[in-house]
Amino acid sequence: MKFAKEMAFYSAYHQEKRNVWIHVLGVPTITFTLFLVLSRLELVNVFGYTVTAATVFGIVVLAYYFTLDFIFAAATTLVFGSLMFLAQYITLSLTATTAWSIFAVAQLVGWGAQFYGHFIFEKSRPALFDNLFQAVVSAPIFVIADVFFELGYRKDVQEAVRKELAAQGKLKNFSTAH
Repeated sequence: MKFAKEMAFYSAYHQEKRNVWIHVLGVPTITFTLFLVLSRLELVNVFGYTVTAATVFGIVVLAYYFTLDFIFAAATTLVFGSLMFLAQYITLSLTATTAWSIFAVAQLVGWGAQFYGHFIFEKSRPALFDNLFQAVVSAPIFVIADVFFELGYRKDVQEAVRKELAAQGKLKNFSTAH
């Protein structure tokens, strides 16, 4: 299962529950603010709709997600597509200085919280040190999957990820930490 293999890399760095939940909040924050600044870069106007760098980035990334898993990609499209459209809408009413200020603060808070989760709870370095693509591009679909798993959905996929982690010798046990 392609999704389980891809997520196993991410999950090797995100197994402690508190760290996972920090990422469930931090990844959308980082992504939203990335969309916020990318929305300022207008590329072309098509039939009265301005195509921005955020639109192109969002479409390309979501297309990649659909090669991994249809259900998770559809859910990610709803969540992160909404964030992209909200960012583009908000961008119309913000000055460049305000947009860049929001971007800077939210990026610092989002990344800072995630580093904290890794070093304090996970006791390991973040995945971005080993694979920037996985950490930045793939993280949104993986946090959606983590929410599904926490809610008891897609247990077969969760088990496939767990088995992949075990096969790689990267499965951790944090049960004594709670």
